Amino acid sequence: MPAWLGKPLLLAWRLLDLLVPKRSDHWAFFDHPLKPGQFIENARAVFEQVKDDPRVHCRVFVRGGQRPPDVHDDAHVRVVRLDSLAGLWALARCGVLLLTNSTALDMSLPWRNGRYAAPRPWLHRRVTINLWHGIPLKRLFALANPDQRQHGDRDRHRRRERRFYTGLVASSAIDAYAMAAIFHPLPPTHVWVTGLPRNDFLRIAEDALPVGLREEASRVRALRGGRRLVLYAPTYRDASVATERAYRFSDDEVAQLKQVLRRHDAVLGLRGHYLVNAPAPLDPARHLDGDVLLDLGHAHFQEIAPLLRESALVITDYSSVYIDALYLDLPVLGFAYDLEHYRTRQNGLLYDLELAFPGPMTTTFPALLTALDAALAQPQHPPDERYFTARRLFFQHLDANNSHRVVQRIHAAIAANSPARCQ
Repeated sequence: MPAWLGKPLLLAWRLLDLLVPKRSDHWAFFDHPLKPGQFIENARAVFEQVKDDPRVHCRVFVRGGQRPPDVHDDAHVRVVRLDSLAGLWALARCGVLLLTNSTALDMSLPWRNGRYAAPRPWLHRRVTINLWHGIPLKRLFALANPDQRQHGDRDRHRRRERRFYTGLVASSAIDAYAMAAIFHPLPPTHVWVTGLPRNDFLRIAEDALPVGLREEASRVRALRGGRRLVLYAPTYRDASVATERAYRFSDDEVAQLKQVLRRHDAVLGLRGHYLVNAPAPLDPARHLDGDVLLDLGHAHFQEIAPLLRESALVITDYSSVYIDALYLDLPVLGFAYDLEHYRTRQNGLLYDLELAFPGPMTTTFPALLTALDAALAQPQHPPDERYFTARRLFFQHLDANNSHRVVQRIHAAIAANSPARCQ
């Protein structure tokens, strides 16, 4: 869409949105803001909960014509292109918005000059829920380190919209305190301790998973071929403040790593962050052989849940992937080679890792290799009190009913706010 047409159109849409009555039974979902056509994580889990509910008409908004392959139109579901007049009209009618980041990202539309803009809906007329996309381990937005905050939270509109959220999903009481601070000026009473909907995908039976996730679970199971899977998932580093963006394993270190894995009949799968801003820790051409070292990246596996369900051990640095692993009682191992720099100059950490990370935290490759060897030598992983303490820190619920609790809260919010918001 050319910018000269798009900007007046969005201004006209904002006026239309102010005037058009909202339907509280029309719920707006959005594909991933940075992975077009992927309808995943918390939004997908809530969608699965309500897609057959006669009280709800789901509108799944996509951009660029890329439809999720396993979401189909029916009596209660429509997949709609947001970057179309029909899509903008459908959005104006929706009385419930389910965000995973912010309106600026979830509704972003590209212009032909390479820039982006987004519709600005009137949130006070709606029930707006921010599902977010995980349990934050890192400092974000209002709590970020000064060097990072000036780059990461500059959008005043994004900050203002937080006060209008009807609900923000959290996983535990401690997580709720953190989310309320991160999303300031959101009223703390608007944080819902329901659990994360996407964690239902870790606990439900495999045949109850959406078709795409079942297929991904089957593929990763075939890749590991009966061997134990070590999932390595390093986090994203802010390029504006990072001096080293990711640890890069040398050929000699890769050889040592493969030796340990083979000795314990294990494989390692690399799962990088979808915001790729540096060379991968393991070179795809030289190191990821498809046998002992596997590519489990976002191009091949949209969701983390099938990978965690098939994993025996998780290695990370500051990614909240390890927190998801606690939901399954998986052992975790840390490799934080730039720990001091990350604490002080990059995002920073919300929690003391001594309390929040219930496994060995290494900072050098030799220490990582030793810890990995020891972890794989154990036939089982009985969680100890330190492990249970960390899990209680992050989870109030350890079941597969998180999506159900979120949907209950949404219906209660609709009832409480009608007809003031949805009319």
